[in-house]
Amino acid sequence: MTTTHATHDGSVSNRLAYVALWAAATLAYVGLLVVGREIAAVGSFALLAVVAVGYRRVADVRLDERDTDVLATASGHAVRVFGLTSAVVFPALALASGLGHYTWSAFAAGAATTVTAFFLVWVAAIAVVRGRR
Repeated sequence: MTTTHATHDGSVSNRLAYVALWAAATLAYVGLLVVGREIAAVGSFALLAVVAVGYRRVADVRLDERDTDVLATASGHAVRVFGLTSAVVFPALALASGLGHYTWSAFAAGAATTVTAFFLVWVAAIAVVRGRR
């Protein structure tokens, strides 16, 4: 009976570090936005994004089919959650607005527009991918 041991070439830790940099960029951005530091939020996100992209090049971070599968599955779940939530929330707000119980704020209108744009891009991406197959 032969026992084999996997060698750790660093690719897993490199991928984790790369993802951690993007997570840090996102957390810094959101955290600074929450406390009203918009310029610092954009600056920190841009700086950490440059660091992440540079790290990927220097550390030779390679994403493989496992990563592709994980990203595809996670993306599918995210689109499903946003889709189902939007299918309930925005019609309910439109109905409440029509009945005079809700007034659209600039934030809600912006969120509705952003979600609509997201789904239009998603549908266009599906059409392009299907067209190429």
